[in-house]
Amino acid sequence: KTNLAMMTPSLPGYKVECVGDDIAWMKFDEDGILRAINPENGFFGVAPGTSMHTNPVAMKTVLSNTIFTNVAKTSDGGVFWEGLEKEIPNNVTITSWLGDTNWSKESGKPAAHPNSRFCTPAGQCPIIDPAWEDPKGVPISAILFGGRRPQGVPLVYESFDWKHGVMVGAAMRSEATAAAEHKGKVIMHDPFAMRPFFGYNFGHYLQHWLSMETRTDKPLPKIFHV
Repeated sequence: KTNLAMMTPSLPGYKVECVGDDIAWMKFDEDGILRAINPENGFFGVAPGTSMHTNPVAMKTVLSNTIFTNVAKTSDGGVFWEGLEKEIPNNVTITSWLGDTNWSKESGKPAAHPNSRFCTPAGQCPIIDPAWEDPKGVPISAILFGGRRPQGVPLVYESFDWKHGVMVGAAMRSEATAAAEHKGKVIMHDPFAMRPFFGYNFGHYLQHWLSMETRTDKPLPKIFHV
């Protein structure tokens, strides 16, 4: 989610601005248009794998005013996690998240916890949308359902309609992540890529999504699986 929200377009003429990378509170406005706000004031992202190569926007965002949890630290006062190997000088030593001052890659143990995090203000993001704090929110024209699915499904496809889109989301499977309770690369049924985070009965949750068709006479957002 974070890499997608902070994407740097490779095609000329395209621009990406970010409202948030985690939660969207959506509701219909007085005109029946679905709009969303980000209720959070910052980004709480997984550190391992984040680098100037994979997410330069995130790296620029965390340069200051940032809390790092369960990452490794470097002898020159910086932080380190898996994925930053090319961005750390050879003469710098690393202390692991467990306090091992002699950590090395050859130890076979991770320097940072797999779910180590950075917590940083959203206002520092170089591509934050000017309307990110607008209480009216931003209009939603498309919804992407996606999780970690390295093989077995098309890279991206659009649903036929809203009901089909809800079915696509409900039938998803994805690879367990560090934020979930399972370890290792296990492909699991993962409705809406949200299974560990459902706060109430999934049948009711599904019915709520299906009921959106009856709540407005305006076109609903297109739904894609990525």
